[in-house]
Amino acid sequence: MINSLKNKLITTIKASESLLNFVAATYSFGTVLRTKGRKKNSIKYTGSMLKNTSIQINGSNNSIFIAPKNRLINCKITIIGTNCKLYIENNCTLKNLELWLEDNGSEIFIGNTSSMEGGHIAATEGESIKIGNDCMFSHRIEIRSGDSHSIYQKDSDKRINNAKPVVIGSHVWLGADAKILKGAVIIGGAVIATGAVVTGVVEANSIYAGNPAKKVKENIYWDRERK
Repeated sequence: MINSLKNKLITTIKASESLLNFVAATYSFGTVLRTKGRKKNSIKYTGSMLKNTSIQINGSNNSIFIAPKNRLINCKITIIGTNCKLYIENNCTLKNLELWLEDNGSEIFIGNTSSMEGGHIAATEGESIKIGNDCMFSHRIEIRSGDSHSIYQKDSDKRINNAKPVVIGSHVWLGADAKILKGAVIIGGAVIATGAVVTGVVEANSIYAGNPAKKVKENIYWDRERK
């Protein structure tokens, strides 16, 4: 009975833009926002609920857009650079998550109805991290487009670990402690097992496990509900 009334209330709130904006603004009261350097940063999260969440920007011409009907709980958003973009589409639930964008032109995109229980997502060196719709990420996940520090070939002084984009398709499940590193491509419907480290291409509707991650099952599909 209580759950039924709760669901009806949520549906009513989402159906009314003005009511949604009021509830979201009340819920998001206390969100910490800090900016340094020049202005010209765009930050929009009208209609989304941010609880115990902070946004910190050091740079200019950066853009943060959190579409309506999202929930961010105990999250931290940090941008250090210029022309960086963070875009979160509708109906996502993100908890205990750090979103980090550094250098110039780095980007993070998160698709509709995705859920994440915690971890660190870092786009650096002007590369992007793109995450599709209806993804389900467990806790302590890590996604990186770069290594954070430089490695050089000793005899030529040539850098050998440049950043690379990361692409995660729709309806991908990441188990706890999974690590998705620069250049990884995960095609839709895949499952990444607990503790797996992905550095290459993951095929659709397959399970990958281990370090480095290797295919252990194929021709599968998964569902959020246990039936």
